[in-house]
Amino acid sequence: MYRRLVLTFVTALALFVAGNYAIWKSATEDLITDRNYDGGDLSRMGYVPESKMYRHNTTDLPRQHIHLKDYDGRRVDMITIGDSFSNGGGKGYNRFYQDYIASINNLEVLNLTNPIEGMDFISTIVTLLNNGFIEHSHARYVLVSFTETSWKNFARHIDFDQTISMSELEKRPRVDHYGRLPQVPFINSGNLKFLTFNMLYPASEHALFGEVYKARLTRSFFSAHAANQLLYLPYRSLPSAEDVRRINDNLNELSDRLTSRGIRLVFLPFVNKYTLYAPWLETKPYPESAFFELLRPLPKRYTFIDSKALLREELERDEKDVYYADDTHSSWKAAWKIFSSVRFPK
Repeated sequence: MYRRLVLTFVTALALFVAGNYAIWKSATEDLITDRNYDGGDLSRMGYVPESKMYRHNTTDLPRQHIHLKDYDGRRVDMITIGDSFSNGGGKGYNRFYQDYIASINNLEVLNLTNPIEGMDFISTIVTLLNNGFIEHSHARYVLVSFTETSWKNFARHIDFDQTISMSELEKRPRVDHYGRLPQVPFINSGNLKFLTFNMLYPASEHALFGEVYKARLTRSFFSAHAANQLLYLPYRSLPSAEDVRRINDNLNELSDRLTSRGIRLVFLPFVNKYTLYAPWLETKPYPESAFFELLRPLPKRYTFIDSKALLREELERDEKDVYYADDTHSSWKAAWKIFSSVRFPK
């Protein structure tokens, strides 16, 4: 009896280990880690292998931007700040749009990976303007960027007199936002989630309790195996006309303060993936955001880059992989389209 129990236990353990290893090598290793490939936040969160786009972080542009952690106080032409779209979040080929700005316009570009933790990007620029950091850099452009889904952070009241001294800022650790995913052993909860999610997706567009949704497109916009499948995260809330007006007012106020120092403000909101591809959805389970439509007619004292209009042009001519099939982020094709269309004189 004892030997039979031991044999049963050893057999079950061996099957458990072998099963995990098989799932790991066939699917989850490339979905939930970056050991072999980079990018794919949606395929990772939703355990969706058929949308995975296998890529590596590479660059071949003649100029690259300066990371904040490497900044040595040199003169720069432009400062950029933003969320993961501004920090190479999509990974892969020429993943930083700042490198296109630098290369196309022959500029020195410094990317601030949000040096003041917990502060929104507009408030961060206000603080760095008030404490002299921006003037010391000699920048002539400041580019603020965020995805339209994060509009709430910028529709609130902003204190345009706030500041933190340079000496205080220098004491704070500089966070590396370019880091890699944590290492995961081949026996992990992701293997079970992979099986569960892929059994449930046929019954539910988000596997009943998953965060990532699937939808079918009328055209094949991706080079992944699932060429006409859109992965996306649904909107948590949509902005009203008043919300967008407050964002515009905050940007105009920031622009006025920068202009008084001879600096031009540039605003680049990135269109949400669902909204960008919405005209080609077979069915629309959610309304599109009207963020861009509400912002376009408002009076602006800053340069507005309309990513939705520019990237829709690419989709209308059937360009593939403007956004990655497996990711919330845009690809190098979006950066090339935007910054070959908008120039910054030196």
